[in-house]
Amino acid sequence: MRNRLTLAFIVLSVCLLLGAGILRSFILRDLIREQESAHVHEESVLIADIVDRRQAEGGKVDETFLRGLVGADDRLVYSPHGAPAVEVHGSTYDDSNDPAKDIASSSEVAGGDVTVSQSPEVIKDILYRDISSVLALFLLIGAVAGLCGFFFSRWLSAPFRQLATAAAALGRGRFDLDLPETKIPEARAIALALGTSATQLEDRLRRERDFAEHTSHVLRTPLTGLRLEMEELALREDVPADVRQTAVRSMKTVDGMNQVAGDLVELARSGSLVAGAELPLVDLATQLAQRWADRLAARDRALTASAEGDLELTYTPGPVEHVLDLVLAEVVRRGTGAVRIIFSGQEGGHLRVRVASEGVVPRPRNGESEQLSRLDEARTVVAALGGRISGDDPAQGLEVLLPRR
Repeated sequence: MRNRLTLAFIVLSVCLLLGAGILRSFILRDLIREQESAHVHEESVLIADIVDRRQAEGGKVDETFLRGLVGADDRLVYSPHGAPAVEVHGSTYDDSNDPAKDIASSSEVAGGDVTVSQSPEVIKDILYRDISSVLALFLLIGAVAGLCGFFFSRWLSAPFRQLATAAAALGRGRFDLDLPETKIPEARAIALALGTSATQLEDRLRRERDFAEHTSHVLRTPLTGLRLEMEELALREDVPADVRQTAVRSMKTVDGMNQVAGDLVELARSGSLVAGAELPLVDLATQLAQRWADRLAARDRALTASAEGDLELTYTPGPVEHVLDLVLAEVVRRGTGAVRIIFSGQEGGHLRVRVASEGVVPRPRNGESEQLSRLDEARTVVAALGGRISGDDPAQGLEVLLPRR
């Protein structure tokens, strides 16, 4: 986008300059023609005066005499009455053109007239005399236009690049989008749409979690009560044996229903947030470790990471990125030394991530609220995903448990 905008800015500037230059050349050509016509008229008057003086002194007006009067770019014609005309050319006069198209002026003398004419090619020579300077000016203006277009395109495309990054994050399942604050209406409309989509997806995730918790409670509580009743009935001695056997079979049926209810709740919790965005655990761990290794390297701190368990398990990267960004930011703020991350794919698809630093830096009491709020924010996000965070001390490690989403 930036390259196209820069090129469009240069082309537009050059086209405007060409249009202005062409219009200016027509105006300048007419102005030069008027000036040259006045100059030729002055020459004809002056030469006529010289010829009159020559004749008054009894001198001969011939080709040799006229050649000393003609200008380098002019054609001079002396036409005496009743005698052949005498015509002389200047050294640079172009006689290949039609003389009728010349810029001409005539003045009367005793016994005839004098005509001075100039080729129209003189006007072109004057116009194109500084063509190299004009080209250099065009190149300079083109370069300036290119620089202006480059910076203008960077300013114009910056919010759209930020929107593209936010859209990619939303496609990975992240809801904490970094949207641009811009006055460009199109960018504001896209940012509003992305923000609305992120809010709706996050709300859907929260409703799914609440539904799963409510369903688990509503289904399992009566089933548990029913099983206890069946178990009590099976242990009673004052009921027939066939009734106790029926109670035992009913207990097995209740256990099966309880298992089905648990599977349904687990299925609701483990659905993919964004279809097609899942990454294998080993790839997800590599990406997150590399990103934070670069950030910690700027602080002269090392980061090591490992992946354990079932490395083929897939997870939506966005929520894991969001949670680990908050947790690692807390560890970096409060911890010292190298940072260690362990990714572990648990049985059943759960993801366990342990983050720890070598030491911890005591913080002043006025900073505790900010630290706790950051960790609380991470806990809130994890709870919305159906997981939990254990630990408070980075030196002892913070452990994140997330369901497979």
